[in-house]
Amino acid sequence: MALELTFIPALVVILVTAALGRLLSKGLRQPAIFGELLLGMILGNLIILAGSAQAPIFDIAGIGILLLLFLTGLGLNFEEFKRLEVASSIVAITGVILPLVLGYFVTIYFGFSHIVALFVGVALVATSIGVGASILAEQRMLRTRLGTLIMGAAVIDDVIGVVMMSALMGVVATGAVPLKETFLLVSLAILFFIVSLTVGIRLFKKLSEKLTLGRENLLMLGLIMALVFGLATQGIGLAAIIGAFVAGVILGQSHYARRLREHVSLIGGSFFIPIFFVATGMSFNVGAFASIGLFAVVLVAVAIIGKVVGCGLGAKASKFSGRESFAVGIAMIPRAGVELVLLKLGLDYGIIGADIASAILVMVLVTTLVTPPALWNALKMVKSKKRFNNNAGVLVGGKRHG
Repeated sequence: MALELTFIPALVVILVTAALGRLLSKGLRQPAIFGELLLGMILGNLIILAGSAQAPIFDIAGIGILLLLFLTGLGLNFEEFKRLEVASSIVAITGVILPLVLGYFVTIYFGFSHIVALFVGVALVATSIGVGASILAEQRMLRTRLGTLIMGAAVIDDVIGVVMMSALMGVVATGAVPLKETFLLVSLAILFFIVSLTVGIRLFKKLSEKLTLGRENLLMLGLIMALVFGLATQGIGLAAIIGAFVAGVILGQSHYARRLREHVSLIGGSFFIPIFFVATGMSFNVGAFASIGLFAVVLVAVAIIGKVVGCGLGAKASKFSGRESFAVGIAMIPRAGVELVLLKLGLDYGIIGADIASAILVMVLVTTLVTPPALWNALKMVKSKKRFNNNAGVLVGGKRHG
């Protein structure tokens, strides 16, 4: 029987869209993902892919985000990550509290019930890790103190978001907070991180000292690790991308790190990752804007302000500069992971109607699209400030200051 790949035409269209998006971004001096998301959104709203093509494309896109977070973990400065664990926690917590509170009270103000208000507040909590990770990598800032803080806070933020979502759905289903299930989720998550970042790192560091692998076998080991750890966190109740990130951190401390980064970057950056961002853009329904009202506008403003102010204050309290704190807040703006899962659950359980669903979709769309150019420029400002300070230091040291 002949092998018929019905999704190939759609795949070609998506890759061409990604290439054109990158050219557009380059012309506009914006990060590559900006053009990929924008043209993906246009493609998704102009062309309806055949049903047989949609599932494989979005499966491939799922591999793309796993590889992106795996690659991010590989490039992380782990020693800096450990030094900044308290600062990352502070940024994540302040970035959770403010959007939750603002979302809740804004929804109450517009006349919705307390359970709907709580639902909206939780929908504003979690950050989409992929957007910030991609831009930090493109700016070559993943291994910096600022990049490490952003990624650490984003991972903690995502874990908090999943825990809050699980607790909320437990309240809806049973009428009470599922203390046992929530405690189990938190305990398993903490155990996973502790074992992975201690035993896992030591194990693979020793393995890399004794076993030399060719590039194909090394890449295979990396992919297996990313998928297995993704399955592990998914089994716990967290997102699979968190597991892929941790797998990257583990292998990033081994002697395999540099070569593995090169191999994963090649296969991910040229195929899987651009497909993910174009497919993400395609999933946005511009028709949601047709039903946009004042509530949606306010919700978008609250979603942005909550993260910029909340995370920015957390970073400032952790002794980061004003520009760095602003960049941290911008990096935590996008939502597109936990929110979409929560949105589906809310509709399935009848907690929310089409009005709230449309407002949340608009919030996800706007926050995802505005972040790439905003973060790109914020990071450039941070780098230019550091260059200025370094130059000023040289001038002062060389007695050319007056």
